[in-house]
Amino acid sequence: MVRAITVQKQLKAIGASFPFFGRPEIDELPKIMVDGEVIQHIIFGRYEGGYAVLCATNFRILLIDKKLLFLTVEDVRYDMIAELDYGHQFLGATIHIRSFSKDLKFQCFNKQKLRDFTSFIQQRVMELRQHHIQPLNQEESTMPIPIQTFNEPDNQLTPQQAASLIPLNREKWHKANPVPKANNPYVQSPLLTRKRVGRY
Repeated sequence: MVRAITVQKQLKAIGASFPFFGRPEIDELPKIMVDGEVIQHIIFGRYEGGYAVLCATNFRILLIDKKLLFLTVEDVRYDMIAELDYGHQFLGATIHIRSFSKDLKFQCFNKQKLRDFTSFIQQRVMELRQHHIQPLNQEESTMPIPIQTFNEPDNQLTPQQAASLIPLNREKWHKANPVPKANNPYVQSPLLTRKRVGRY
């Protein structure tokens, strides 16, 4: 939970304003967000349950629908997104977010805002998948490289020949000793395909 003034500052930083529609949903944001979470994009539109606010933070996607005696909050993590579709029509645009547990379709009249929203989600998903593909972190990059030695009595290699066999920099070392790729169950899981089956 964050302070309401923090949410207002974040909304002001991205130029988002909700003078009439979306105010109840905005008032719910401080109760939903966690420490360190920053709003990147936020739009007002319509989903299957009615009008709502769709918010993209640095951690997740939030859909908030607040009505009298009624509140719906849906949370979609970036690493759970399996497919993302965008399309626009003469009046408005639509984003379709498919995850392994949810299927969310959201419509908005502001095409450019929704397109920027979609681009941000695509970027975050790719960043997370690249992180799983390349698991080396900063601490691993500072670890010393093991050095091969030739101290055996019967070794006939000259110092120049030994130096040619030893990876002298980090790039050559990791090329000779590749790090096994981390398995991301979300990336490698097969996507569901729908197939129409006849009555007989």
